[in-house]
Amino acid sequence: MSIKRRDIALKAIAMQMLEEGKVLTKREYEMLRNRTEVRAGTLMNMFGSWSRMLTIMENSLPEVWAEIKQKQNPKPVPPKVPKPAIKASVKPATAVKKG
Repeated sequence: MSIKRRDIALKAIAMQMLEEGKVLTKREYEMLRNRTEVRAGTLMNMFGSWSRMLTIMENSLPEVWAEIKQKQNPKPVPPKVPKPAIKASVKPATAVKKG
């Protein structure tokens, strides 16, 4: 098996994960509706295990890996702080002395 073929397969699955917006598990990859060009079994033969393939992807394609992780965990949007309601100021009634 050539290294070039392995790199092409790695890029193909990286692009698929980028489209999905997350790092896929082997099961999720197998269950994708739109068929991918590389089967999960072929990937297992090329890399030995799914976790090893992910590690190689992280090291070989750091820019793509960072994009996938960013889509998976987007930066949280700070919640809008509601403006405090303006309270009508009511002055207490003054005591009137009789006498």
